[in-house]
Amino acid sequence: MSNQASIKRLKLCSLVRLQKMSDTLSGEISRLNQKIDKMEEQCIQMSDDDGTVVLKQYHGTYLLMFDRIEYEIAGFRRKVEDMTEKRKTIDEVRFVKELEQKQAAILGGVKMVKAKDTLIFVLIILVLSLLVMEIYQIGAPGTGAQIKPVIDDGKIVDVNILQPGMDYSVAAIVSRPGNNYPTGEAILLPVVSEGKLSDVKILFEGSGYEADHSFSVIPDFSKSTHWTFWWLDTICCIIFMVNFIFELRLSSSKKWYWKRYWIDFVTSLPFPPLHLMSLGGEIFNAIRAGRILRVIRVVRAFRVLRMFLFFWRGLDHLATIMDVKLLKRSLIYGLIAMLAGAMIFMSLERVEDGDGSFLESLWWSFTTLVTGGFADIHNPLTMGGKILTIMLVIGGMVLVGIFTATLTSVLVREDESWQRDDIDVQLSQMLVLEKKLESIEQELKNLKGKKSG
Repeated sequence: MSNQASIKRLKLCSLVRLQKMSDTLSGEISRLNQKIDKMEEQCIQMSDDDGTVVLKQYHGTYLLMFDRIEYEIAGFRRKVEDMTEKRKTIDEVRFVKELEQKQAAILGGVKMVKAKDTLIFVLIILVLSLLVMEIYQIGAPGTGAQIKPVIDDGKIVDVNILQPGMDYSVAAIVSRPGNNYPTGEAILLPVVSEGKLSDVKILFEGSGYEADHSFSVIPDFSKSTHWTFWWLDTICCIIFMVNFIFELRLSSSKKWYWKRYWIDFVTSLPFPPLHLMSLGGEIFNAIRAGRILRVIRVVRAFRVLRMFLFFWRGLDHLATIMDVKLLKRSLIYGLIAMLAGAMIFMSLERVEDGDGSFLESLWWSFTTLVTGGFADIHNPLTMGGKILTIMLVIGGMVLVGIFTATLTSVLVREDESWQRDDIDVQLSQMLVLEKKLESIEQELKNLKGKKSG
């Protein structure tokens, strides 16, 4: 029986029944833990007594009494683990149902609770859309501008404007993909006038550029538009935080709520507008054009991380269906390694457009972690990038192995579980019979002693 089907049935139960089920499991878990403690003490006593070494045959296999007790302890611990997981599932359903009922009592019905959750979801989609538009300049006005740098002795000494383009509000200049990594990155400041690229100022000449090095002019939103994006994001985050505090106060278990919805709290924190803290348009464009742009893109990558955090709970749903702790952990660790690797790699290496694209870096991190096939996308040039690649390849070997092994165990777990339970039942019955035989044998010895006396 899948855990998901069990959850659907549990939702039909009343809160009183769910509480009694949880208490019943807790009592049995406590009883088994006490039994395990006694058996552990028995093992300690046997380890100090040299006269208790006994070898017996069970199911055609010879076992020492010490090993047999350890086997029984392992069996009881498996049962405790299974019942603990079952109790967690029951408590999860109970807390969610209780929270929904409390919200319905305040808001005026279950439909109002559903409407509130729908509004939160729509605002999440809005925030994600704003993040994608802002970070990747989707819909930014401007097109057609082309430039060609004049390079002398590895330095950019002049920039020729081949095409001024049109409809630009703000522009930035970045290196095109495929160029070699320069030893010193130049800072080029585009000047936009009447929607066209009118001039390019060289704030830093750079070094190590080859003669055929080329740049691209990319459009961006105006500073006022970026501020509008930030204010909309902040308003939505305030609504998220109010909803989080509202539900937290109603929850009967604050610990459970924090454990389950901590992602909602993190994503409800508005990210400070570090990329908008410049004093003027020229300084802002210079920052976007130079080395500091790479740092700002890393900062923005953390804002992109919020997009993944919003959908993180989908992983919990997958883990619930699989019902395997190790599988869930391997997926979580793999996702963390992939995101962290992409953000670090983006700040160390040039992947796309000269300053590193997060999507390109994410794809590089994924292929490196899962297959080790990074070279087809980008061969690391910096020492930091090479060290990161080694760590991702080794980590990927471990995580993929764990994921494959645990996924295989999911497919055969049900049959193995029935076999294991059947063996445990047979073993317990044999233990009872053994004790009865020993008791009968002892009584026979006593009767023989009385007769002989």
